Amino acid sequence: MNKRLAMESVLVTLLFIIGFAAWNVVQGMIMTMNYVPDLTNTASSGTPLQSKVAFGTIVRWDTTSMIMAVAGFVLLAAAYYGLRSGMQRWTQRS
Repeated sequence: MNKRLAMESVLVTLLFIIGFAAWNVVQGMIMTMNYVPDLTNTASSGTPLQSKVAFGTIVRWDTTSMIMAVAGFVLLAAAYYGLRSGMQRWTQRS
C-alpha cells in the first residue's frame, strides 16, 4: 500500500465532506437572504404569527448512524484510492 496515496485519499475525502457542508451553509444563507414572507395572507387568516423561530435540525447520532457515516467515509476514501492507484498503473504502462 502506498502511504502517500492513502493519506491523499483521506485528505481528499475530508475536503469533499467539508466542501459539501460549506455548500449547504452558503445555500442556506442565500435562501434566507432571498426569502420574503407573505404577511398579507397570513394576517388575514386570523391565526397569530409565530413569535419564536427554531433554527436547524435535531440530529440524534445513534450507533447505526455512526456506523453508516464511518462506512461512507471509508468507502469514499477507498474509491478515490482505487481510482488514483489504477490511474498511476495505467500511466506507468504507457
